[in-house]
Amino acid sequence: FTYNDPIIWAEYAIDTARACRDAGVKSVAVTAGYISREARPAFFEYMDAANVDLKAFTEEFYEKVTYSQLQPVLETLRWLKHESNVWFEITNLVIPQANDSPDELRQMCDWILDSVGPDVPTHFSAFHPDFRMMDRDGTSLEKLLQAYEIAKTAGLNYVYVGNVNDVAHQSTWCPGCKALLIERNWHELSTYRLNGNRCAACGMVIPGHFDKRPGDWGRRRLPIRIRDYNELTSAAEANGLVKAEPVRASSVSRTSDPSEGSATPAKDASGAVMQSVQECPQLTTEQQTAIHRMACHLVTATALGNSVEPIDPEFDAISGVTVMGTFVTLKRNGALRSCCGSLGRPMPLAMALTESAVRTAKDDHRFPPIAPVELPFLTLDVTLLFNFEPIPETGEDRLRAIEIGRHGLRIQGHGRSGLLLPVVAIEQGWDSRQFLNGVCRKAGLPEDAWKDPEVDLLRFEGRMIEREFDTTFMKHYADRRPVHWSSTAEVKQLARFARGNILAQEQGAVPGCFPTNVSDGTVDGIIVKASFENPDVAPPEVFARIQLRGGLPLQMTLLQLTDAAARWLRQVHLHPQQKASLRIDLLLLTTPAMHGTAQAPDLSGFDSSRHLLMAINGRRSGWSFQNGEHPDTILNSVLSEMPSRDPAATFLYSFDAVSSADQISDSNAPKPQKGSAIRPPAVAGQFYPADVTELNAIVDDCLGDVPAEKEAWPGVMVPHAGLRYSGRIAGDVLKRIRIPKTVIIIGPKHTPLGMDWAVAPNEKWQIPGAVVESDLALARELVNRIDGLEFDSAAHSREHCIEVELPLLARVAPQAKIVGIAIGGGSIEQCRKFGQDLALLISEMEEPPLLMISSDMNHFADDRENRRLDEMALKAMESLDPVQLYQTVSTNGISMCGVLPAFIVMETLLCLDQLSQTQRTGYATSGEVTGDLSRVVGYAGMLLGPDDEE
Repeated sequence: FTYNDPIIWAEYAIDTARACRDAGVKSVAVTAGYISREARPAFFEYMDAANVDLKAFTEEFYEKVTYSQLQPVLETLRWLKHESNVWFEITNLVIPQANDSPDELRQMCDWILDSVGPDVPTHFSAFHPDFRMMDRDGTSLEKLLQAYEIAKTAGLNYVYVGNVNDVAHQSTWCPGCKALLIERNWHELSTYRLNGNRCAACGMVIPGHFDKRPGDWGRRRLPIRIRDYNELTSAAEANGLVKAEPVRASSVSRTSDPSEGSATPAKDASGAVMQSVQECPQLTTEQQTAIHRMACHLVTATALGNSVEPIDPEFDAISGVTVMGTFVTLKRNGALRSCCGSLGRPMPLAMALTESAVRTAKDDHRFPPIAPVELPFLTLDVTLLFNFEPIPETGEDRLRAIEIGRHGLRIQGHGRSGLLLPVVAIEQGWDSRQFLNGVCRKAGLPEDAWKDPEVDLLRFEGRMIEREFDTTFMKHYADRRPVHWSSTAEVKQLARFARGNILAQEQGAVPGCFPTNVSDGTVDGIIVKASFENPDVAPPEVFARIQLRGGLPLQMTLLQLTDAAARWLRQVHLHPQQKASLRIDLLLLTTPAMHGTAQAPDLSGFDSSRHLLMAINGRRSGWSFQNGEHPDTILNSVLSEMPSRDPAATFLYSFDAVSSADQISDSNAPKPQKGSAIRPPAVAGQFYPADVTELNAIVDDCLGDVPAEKEAWPGVMVPHAGLRYSGRIAGDVLKRIRIPKTVIIIGPKHTPLGMDWAVAPNEKWQIPGAVVESDLALARELVNRIDGLEFDSAAHSREHCIEVELPLLARVAPQAKIVGIAIGGGSIEQCRKFGQDLALLISEMEEPPLLMISSDMNHFADDRENRRLDEMALKAMESLDPVQLYQTVSTNGISMCGVLPAFIVMETLLCLDQLSQTQRTGYATSGEVTGDLSRVVGYAGMLLGPDDEE
């Protein structure tokens, strides 16, 4: 049921679905999910599946575009997941400038993960302006892929893009071993690697309903014509509808799809364009300065909300010079602030510069728009592009076709593209291979995609004009950006209004109308703080919505926050007199600006009387408004509330702020969680069988013949992918070594949950058919002795790096106790200190534990490249220098997930004089299991210890 939502004509849809079920025909409801609680069970009783259109993740969109509400749709999704057996998927139509902000997409994906789980398929579809909202462009592939990456980063396992030609992102991949399961080219299915509902490579259970073999209906969507089917026999009619496969009365011819042809432009046309601007325009120093000055002019006017007024005759004289494009790059303290360009065809300099400068000022989706307060602290570079040409060489020969410092790179293929300017390779210190790998990463392609003959690789040249930002034009323009309030008095009035609404909503009353004498509009953040005069009544609670891009509607967002506050107030169960002492403070934010990172902060332009300071690291954030306080004091207070192992990845932002209170602060940084006494299996049925008999069989296969004589090694490295995938490599290590009474397993965090450095606090680890004891006494000592290490169950709740090793350990060393440590980032200095502290503790122990590194090797290159990269990493380990390992992996882009655990264990053994040699026990890639050598993961087993004579 599609096109017209079947909920609208629910009675007919229910009758039809009931009849279809009797006939053995499946019914699928394509629906907006906007249905009341009472009607849901009856409607979905005969529906076998549903595709729910989650149109956006803001009430504003639902109110203004659909004249409805978001919350009932979310309730429907929760109901489908937790109270029905209906298979359902989620589709989000990504509409430019409507619901496509990264923050909104991130919030939506976080909600999906938390509310319905990681396995609900989520589709991002491209918008086409064919009916409504024709004032905007269609959705770009880049925007869809950004949404795809946001969803995958959030932890969703099955994410797809639609309405575009992108085979890789329309296909299904195993979340366990990363093998391709179902390859889709529009509606055509080719690769099909499923055994029932399991991955054919690793055996992981794949949620869904699958046939034994794929359909053969081709790429195009075909109509179903009832007349093409034979009528049911009269006997069947007499007995009612029966289960039967319909029989074709005639075949439907399949015509070729025009879109199946090559999308690559003709070589002669492409070549003509590339040859049209072969050399950089000859420019005097004065002309270069005029170009730079005009770029600053354009950025300034855009940041201040103005259109550009032509006031530079010197630039006008060269504005018609033809270039192949320009890039405008803004930096602050040497760090990238924004960079956008226009390229790909010959164009006048004025056109290219205007497009790239305006986009750099406001449209780089990686950053907030440039704020006026930042302009004096920026540098601006203009790069004039010319001499685009395809690289004729193939494979490894392309390395010799690139001259570092002269050439930039552009890559296009498999629906993705990326570009790096010539200066990037110089700034990063890259050689040709690293430059090629880097442009592949920029495009979201495998690092070795540059070798693929199906990928288009161009080189080009650029003339860069570097200067400090020219702030001369700031005095030419008034600040014409919209202002939605003018005083603290307005915000205080709005806080009183919010308090009244919270108390009303808590009682179930209708919230009041927005005050007519308070300005309305779009803001970038709203913070509501609820507290009581007597803090013993209830601790303060903060409700906030903050976005770096896109903005928030003031009225609607405030209503959402007061509704959340009312629900909180209802849950704390207070007497009316206590509620009367409720205090509400309000903070409104606009105009985000960047201030570097926690590692290199730059608070120039920050004014604590009118700015809030915010720190963001991934999904964690903390912020503080402290009127009149010194900026450094505010910075320290923010960072203390959200400590990070990677200060270079903790980004600092300020917002223009108007507040009803002098001080408001908050952080969403996780707090350590105690958890239960027994840690239940989290990945049974995914990374290894949940059935005891099947698990025992695969453990037998992984271990093979177990030698009677055991070797003494203080440290080992084993992989942690699915047991069918890498279990033999791990088994070959564990079956040959003497395992003491305690094993410390140190592995990388694969989820954003919990603390960065976390010891499992559970007394036992449960796996199918067995329980493995924890060494809690040693775990407590580790927490007490190692700075930053904390007991936290949340970090381990969905983590697989330790759990995957337990079935093997339970077999070869059932008496051993486990200490599980998950590592989520850290610097060389932090990891070295960890290793030193761990070594000191071990030196005091009567029997040292086995130190186990849980790590896979490089991820997702082709088999040959993966082996080359893994060999580099393994040789670095064999150097016995953890710093060399770290630098080798970092410099060469090797995605060895457990490099930090390896560093820590190597440092520990060095401090104990227990690392003089290594031995490799085995190596394999996922391609040896799947047969697919195009995209593999590497696995290695290694022993670490002293020389034999030691």
